Amino acid sequence: MQIKKIQTSQQLKIADQQVEALKRKIAHSQLVDKEIASLPEETRVYEGVGRMFLLMSIPVVRENLAKKKDQAEDKIKTIETNKEYLEKSLKENEQNLRELVLSKQQQR
Repeated sequence: MQIKKIQTSQQLKIADQQVEALKRKIAHSQLVDKEIASLPEETRVYEGVGRMFLLMSIPVVRENLAKKKDQAEDKIKTIETNKEYLEKSLKENEQNLRELVLSKQQQR
């Protein structure tokens, strides 16, 4: 039970880290979108794809940024749901451990 409790705690920490990384990704997308919005339409804009950069129009880049932001928000919702389940599981494990310790103490 204690091992399961430790694993659940680690999974919660990983979920928190993933949420923070996704929030940074959202903030980055919003900042880039804000900067691109202030540029004239005829400005040449490049978007990073893997190890290269592709020339794209500003509306396409802004659309891609919006998609990335939406995907990150969806992932955050999924992680938060999973996190709630993990927290319930952790509380149950803690309660089971307490009951086990109490029953062992009462047997003595």
